[in-house]
Amino acid sequence: MLLGHRHIPMDLARPSEERSAAEGPGDGFVDFLDTMSVAVAQLPQTVGEQVRAARISAMERVKAAICAAQAKEAYAMEQDIIARHRAEGIYKDNPARGAGAEVALARKEAQHRGPRFINYSRGLIEQMPYTFDALARGELTEERAMLMVNKTHDVHIDIRRQIDRHMAGERGALEGVGTKQLAARMDKEVLAYDSRPELNKHADAMNKRRVTLSPTADGMMRLTAWLTVPQGIAMKQALRTAASKRRAADDPRTDDHVMADTLVQRITGQKNALRPPLLVNLTMTDRTLLVGDSEPAQLKGYGTISAALARWLIVGDQHSWEEDNEVETWVRRVYTAPTSGELIAMDSEARIVPGKLKELIEVRDQFCRTPYCDAPIRHIDHVYQAAKGGETTEVNLDGRCAWCNQTKETSGWEETVIQGMRHSILITTPGGQMYRGTAPPLPGTPESPPGPTEGSELTSP
Repeated sequence: MLLGHRHIPMDLARPSEERSAAEGPGDGFVDFLDTMSVAVAQLPQTVGEQVRAARISAMERVKAAICAAQAKEAYAMEQDIIARHRAEGIYKDNPARGAGAEVALARKEAQHRGPRFINYSRGLIEQMPYTFDALARGELTEERAMLMVNKTHDVHIDIRRQIDRHMAGERGALEGVGTKQLAARMDKEVLAYDSRPELNKHADAMNKRRVTLSPTADGMMRLTAWLTVPQGIAMKQALRTAASKRRAADDPRTDDHVMADTLVQRITGQKNALRPPLLVNLTMTDRTLLVGDSEPAQLKGYGTISAALARWLIVGDQHSWEEDNEVETWVRRVYTAPTSGELIAMDSEARIVPGKLKELIEVRDQFCRTPYCDAPIRHIDHVYQAAKGGETTEVNLDGRCAWCNQTKETSGWEETVIQGMRHSILITTPGGQMYRGTAPPLPGTPESPPGPTEGSELTSP
């Protein structure tokens, strides 16, 4: 208010029930946006180079304006959910519960991204109106607006407003400023006012030492270690020392190869770093394993791999320079129905999911089953909750990340199993939005099996 204006939607002063009642059966603005998206995709192509450049520039401005409008809608949606929860007398300690999940699903993102977007929207609208204006005018992209909001997240609100006015207060001030340049300028502004946030972040990073492994697109995995500077230097020196030692004449490895193999040897304690003992949780057809078929396989912990790589993991390289190329390998076979891809069901009357059934669900689902969430599976969850009478069966179980598993306990959140050829669930949010999640196809099965037949019903196992 001190800086002159705010972008909080004025209509939020009316109770959410009144606004919902006044909505009517549809929203003309949604129809307008849908029509605009169709029209933009069908622009006439009888134009030249200059017109195309002008179109691209105009489209970028429209994208930015829509991003600004979407932030305003997300902010208002959170306020509506808070008002509803307060009217119902629930979630007094966290009246915004579930708002992030609904916003994320509407944006076709993983649920854990929803609260981040709402926090960004709230900061942009309540405390950084000049940045909001620059985004709405197309001077900023959404990525750069988020950067400005995130860079000032830990500073005092008054300082944040001053930085907002200084950086974006003049029209055109951010035109032509790249992302890295903007980040450097924001860091300079923040540190000029207060260096404590930087020191706090460093202390917090010390407590978040970690190691992560993620698959890459070339059949490898990337190991990332978040270490203190002394730890990183010590590890680097040890690996370089190992690489500098004299190797056998028939050893074709480079220094980088030796460093990678040394790391694996010292962590696992295994002599054969290139092929450590392996439990191959491969989901593959018998044709791929035994006949040399080209149908790709699924490797638990990595993802889709080629048939040739799957066979190599089991058989090894018979022409390797290593003497100890033979490795102890276990293969767990998982069979699928040839048309639908459904795994063989294993049922149990217990609420605790047995180990083998848990492994079956992990192989079937591969990732968290909430739409748009690609997080690793952490929990085996009852689709229709056990507290409501849901059974512990393959049909009524799915894999979830911890975030999504907790979100579904929000009041008004409903999930049911859909009858179909591949395991599918229907999610209905407290706001009435409906989303469908289908298990990914397994090797040897159709990519998109037929959906529920006409007249099929939802089941609540």
